[in-house]
Amino acid sequence: MVFEEYSQIVKGFQLEASLSLTDSFDALCAAQDALITKIVEKGATIAGWKIVDKDGVIILSPIFDFQVFANLGDTILHQAFRGTELEVCFQLTVPSTTDAMNELVGELTPFAAVELIRPAIHPTNHSACDFYFNYGVFVSQKPVAGEILFEGGNQGYTFSAGLDQLVEAKKDVVKKGILQCIQRGYGNKDYFFITGTLNGLVSAAESLGVNRVMNQGNAIIQFEIV
Repeated sequence: MVFEEYSQIVKGFQLEASLSLTDSFDALCAAQDALITKIVEKGATIAGWKIVDKDGVIILSPIFDFQVFANLGDTILHQAFRGTELEVCFQLTVPSTTDAMNELVGELTPFAAVELIRPAIHPTNHSACDFYFNYGVFVSQKPVAGEILFEGGNQGYTFSAGLDQLVEAKKDVVKKGILQCIQRGYGNKDYFFITGTLNGLVSAAESLGVNRVMNQGNAIIQFEIV
């Protein structure tokens, strides 16, 4: 699948419940699952999930295989998306049951990710939930430790975050996402989970040029916006 085909499927999807924010959580999940099924039937695979904590309710946003870019060397047109977000990411095999959940989450190591955010496609998308707002994601190949530094484009934007203070809180979020995957039948598969932006949205127009995520002196994610 390519993004244009995906966009047409999402844009034409009709169901009474919202895709990303509704009074009934069960209705939301049913709407999401119905749309996910249509996209998977067209050949896409769920590669990962973004976990959104909206007023204490955990909402999952699927990220499909064609939305995952090479972590080094890609070039992206700035017109394709609104901006970038730096994220903490975890990679794991989601089990089919909740047995040993605490041990599984406790052993996770963090990765870094950068998410490209685009305008909503479907009229029921809500910006607070990020559902189907994902144009693409870069995920580091190796775990990160200590401080991560995001250098955005040619205009001198930098943002740093110390992981030691973040990881345990992010693990609590990812645990809730894993539990929801199990409950909704997405177990026994490998996924990455991104757990909410660290630095907010950095506009694409302000990120022209080379963007990097640095950790321990190495560029673990690098891409160019033109």
